[in-house]
Amino acid sequence: MKTIEATSIKRFDNWTVLIYAEPGVGKTTMVKSLTGKTRVFSVDGMYQVLADTPNVTVDIMDSKKPSEDLGNFFKAALKSVDQYQNFVIDNLSTFQKFWLNAVARDTKNGMPEMRDYGVVDRVLLDFIASMKDLKRNVLIFAHEKNVEVTLSSGRTYTQFQPDVRNMDAIMGIVPLVGRLVVVHDETNRGESRIIVLQPTQSTRAKDQLIGNIKTIGQMDLLPKLQNTLKESN
Repeated sequence: MKTIEATSIKRFDNWTVLIYAEPGVGKTTMVKSLTGKTRVFSVDGMYQVLADTPNVTVDIMDSKKPSEDLGNFFKAALKSVDQYQNFVIDNLSTFQKFWLNAVARDTKNGMPEMRDYGVVDRVLLDFIASMKDLKRNVLIFAHEKNVEVTLSSGRTYTQFQPDVRNMDAIMGIVPLVGRLVVVHDETNRGESRIIVLQPTQSTRAKDQLIGNIKTIGQMDLLPKLQNTLKESN
């Protein structure tokens, strides 16, 4: 057990953030807004948008060996931790699907066994906790899903959530979870991309870092957390 004085805590030091959205909205593009050397674990191979981005290294996972390559990425991160300020996991939703597909190849019916779902839950939670222990900025991407929520009154509603198993436990150790959305401006016939930081009935989110804003621009969040955002009046 480690003990520290609260007066020594710096809110934005070594943060961990999870951003989720539907595919193609611009999650990976956010890597370009990071300051400092960055190492990306590309699970789905969708790294082309990072072409010519300085100070970014990309490790591409072999979809046939997700468990092995996840371990290799963590070993590489541990070995090179002094060289990088940021580590990115792109993305967690695809990883869990590849992981379950890989273990299914060794079953008689070609489907994951019930125990495999519990194992991948533990793998993801342990991996995120281990990445946090590196004391670097950790950025995690995931896809979104629609979940029907039933209240004690029996009323139901639909909520957007990260498409990640064991989400309650993962949200417990990630201080900021935001949903990236495209907002259409019918008047100007334009669009903008924002990140929803506060939970609503329709959106699952949390923010224990910034704490005083409901939304922020797609490319403004990470500079704000790194104290490099030049905010306008």
